[in-house]
Amino acid sequence: MDELFSYALRLGLYLALMLLFGRMLFIRPVLATRWYRALILVSLTLVVADAVTRLSGLLGLPPNSIDTGTVLWFATETPVGLASITRIAALLALLLLCIAEPPISRMRRAAGILLSAAALASLAWNGHAAAGDGLTGDLRLGAGMVHLLAAGAWVGAIASFLQLAVRGSGSSLRHRTYELWNATHRFAWPGTVIVVLLAMTGVYNYVDLGGSQSSLFGTNHGRWLLLKLGIVSVMLLLAALHRWRLVPALAAAIRTGGQLRALRFLRFSLTGDAVLAFLVLVCVAVLGTLDPLT
Repeated sequence: MDELFSYALRLGLYLALMLLFGRMLFIRPVLATRWYRALILVSLTLVVADAVTRLSGLLGLPPNSIDTGTVLWFATETPVGLASITRIAALLALLLLCIAEPPISRMRRAAGILLSAAALASLAWNGHAAAGDGLTGDLRLGAGMVHLLAAGAWVGAIASFLQLAVRGSGSSLRHRTYELWNATHRFAWPGTVIVVLLAMTGVYNYVDLGGSQSSLFGTNHGRWLLLKLGIVSVMLLLAALHRWRLVPALAAAIRTGGQLRALRFLRFSLTGDAVLAFLVLVCVAVLGTLDPLT
């Protein structure tokens, strides 16, 4: 039961922080929405729960037995504790940014992107990317951060496009369809960059941690990684389908009519993409607890 709770907590943490960062990147305006403020509060709750769970596990004590001095030591003297404080501070600042007046400006949105990026990137200190010292350790940590941010951008893009696809009110069907086409069409180049970054940093991290072909097929970590890569491969096929078939079909439907049919196909595909992204994060939640060599 404790192991299941650990997986669920890690999954929630990754999902919430990736949605915060990705939504800030791809949905405008964002800071005025109640949904986004609620997501920040959920993220704060998960971050605090993760910190308490890690400290409790580190000391082998129940949470109610941890005193203030121990919390201060954890927060200031351990990398995981410092990462937790970084996340909490970034999320609190982001919350203040969201509830402050006047409404969203370009400068405040840039600050929001940096704060949500800091909260997400700090997760690299919780996993294998934080193992190592010196230049090698710095490169490993940097690659882990880039991998997280690229994954967050991808998850955020899927969520943002799906939101545009399923909304059913507020403007005409033609206008809503055009907004969706414009967002997905403009994502072609950033999407390519994201995939390249994910591939490069993923391979680097695996090889750097001593991964090999034998460990890929002969260890629990390797088998979970293969499952993750299989799901990602299906997502790449869907991305190609979006770029070369469904998005052009949506553009044609805007010109000639028949938006509902084209929108229905893209909505169905984006829903599948979102489910696959969730399954990838399930794999990530498990992989972070496994030794790459066993």
